[in-house]
Amino acid sequence: MLKSFLFFLFSFLILVPESHALIELSGEYGLSQQVYGSQRNNNIESTTIGGSIALYLFDRTAIELNYNQTETITDENRVLSIDDTYNLTKQINTVQIYSYGIGIRQAFASRKSRFRPSLSLGYARQFTSDSTTAYFTNTDTGENFSISNAGSKSRYDSVFGTFSLEIMLTRRFSLRGSVKTIFKAFEFNRAQDNMNYLFGFSWYL
Repeated sequence: MLKSFLFFLFSFLILVPESHALIELSGEYGLSQQVYGSQRNNNIESTTIGGSIALYLFDRTAIELNYNQTETITDENRVLSIDDTYNLTKQINTVQIYSYGIGIRQAFASRKSRFRPSLSLGYARQFTSDSTTAYFTNTDTGENFSISNAGSKSRYDSVFGTFSLEIMLTRRFSLRGSVKTIFKAFEFNRAQDNMNYLFGFSWYL
């Protein structure tokens, strides 16, 4: 999937007209962690990395290409009796989401402004996979073993939306914070189900 995006990106750059159109490169990172349970021994950790390239056709309007990758790991530690012989002691579930998209980015301030908010909307292709590993103990022998399940994989057409705020530090470099969502096409009621809060930078060429 990443190879497809890189080919898409290369084709996009080849087709860029030989003008002095402004190009913005952005990179972002996000991390969230939640500890839960009466003994605080369960954990959910989510990591997101993303990047985008925007070609400004006008002063505040650009065509945007983006790539995002999110991995969420749920680590549950609890003892559940399966039968008289086996206990489930631990379960780890991993969900990976990859997406690449193309859309329009609209800035609401010029590059000369110290603060530059923008909104991006467009089409994305999303890929999802999950896997689970369960750990067991034989209560008679004390033997430990695990069982892994590759889970399911899916891909579908999606819509992405990004609201970002840039703080210009120099004429070409800025810090960038953003809120991103991606959801299946036309299922707008699910926009809040997959929200990512990211921090990164932008560099203008």
